[in-house]
Amino acid sequence: MLELVDITPINPMKQEEDVAKESPVDSVTTLGVLSWLMLCSLGTLQLQPVIGGALVDHLGISLPHIGILFGTELVATAIGCCVAALSMSRLDRRLLCVAAVLLLLTASIACAWITAFIWLAVARFAAGLAGGMIQAVVYATAALRTNKNRTFAMINIALMVGGGLTIGLAPTMAAAGGVAMIFGLFAVMALMVLPLLRVIPRGAADIPDLPLAAAAANPAEFGKHAIPLLLLFALLFAGHTALWIYQERIGDALGLSHDYIGAILGGSTLLGMLGAAIAGVVGRRLNQWMAQLIAFTGAILASLLIVYGQSGLVYASGVALLMTVRFFGVTYMFVLSTDLDPSGRLTGLANTAIFVGAGVGPFAAAAVVGHGNVQAVGLLSAGIYVICIAVARYVTTGARALKIAPAQ
Repeated sequence: MLELVDITPINPMKQEEDVAKESPVDSVTTLGVLSWLMLCSLGTLQLQPVIGGALVDHLGISLPHIGILFGTELVATAIGCCVAALSMSRLDRRLLCVAAVLLLLTASIACAWITAFIWLAVARFAAGLAGGMIQAVVYATAALRTNKNRTFAMINIALMVGGGLTIGLAPTMAAAGGVAMIFGLFAVMALMVLPLLRVIPRGAADIPDLPLAAAAANPAEFGKHAIPLLLLFALLFAGHTALWIYQERIGDALGLSHDYIGAILGGSTLLGMLGAAIAGVVGRRLNQWMAQLIAFTGAILASLLIVYGQSGLVYASGVALLMTVRFFGVTYMFVLSTDLDPSGRLTGLANTAIFVGAGVGPFAAAAVVGHGNVQAVGLLSAGIYVICIAVARYVTTGARALKIAPAQ
């Protein structure tokens, strides 16, 4: 007796859509809220140069005190993200997020009114702490989504678009209403997102169709590859910030105008968006090792082009390449963190490692730059990226050996 067999080809996109319908965490609304939360938590960090100038001009804050303020906020962000990430499996994530957004709202309002340095430092510490906790919730929630490549790509793209818009508006806002108007903007942003936090799941148990690997994962056991992955995040951003802080001076030494340099650095943000978008589209069609090899090899080449290039075109090409491969590679790295720990706790710790690396990079660069030896800074960054290749090889090979169920 002849048996009829359904040979209709399986449509992966339709399967993904069906999962999204069944799981609210996969909705576009949730992705939008996560992106907005990241803009709230990282907004003032992206605007530090503009805010610093406004604080000097309008409040008379000294340059050393500006450094203390920004350093305090960065340290607090790292602390908040680390503590929240380590406690994520035991906390009500939605309640934590509400508390953190309320703290950020209060701190932003306080910063808009405070003029005394010591109290401003306290308020910025509170804002950084809140921002770190919010980021930990965002990454833990992103780890629960089905298509992680596209999730992290879209969050990065939203950050770059939002950062570009606010950086463009901030000088006008500061001229019109002083630094209070800038801090007020982030207070309004925090207030707007409060009613939307109901889309944040309270925990993994809120996701009925969570993959078996994630549901069975013990967040206390990251495995031997987690620490090297955290090191990889720290090294990536150490190499980037070591060179980033001198890129304006490098362009100036080439005789480029400040407007031209600004256009190059600002335009590189669009290339960063492109890198993240490529990672989101390519996804699992490219394995983790090849993705990291491409990213870090490109970063090495870009570092050398920036410091050894003898023309504006070569300089611009190096800056553009560096931003493209950086956001391409970091998107894959975040996905790898969710592979190693589907609970999302490791992803939050990775964000902490980013702040650590971002803080170490400028100190390392200052130690080698001397009186203007930018070539040494370029070699430092390139050397850091070479180490990254070795660490990435170890981590990605180990991840494959663990036979982890792939996230989309």
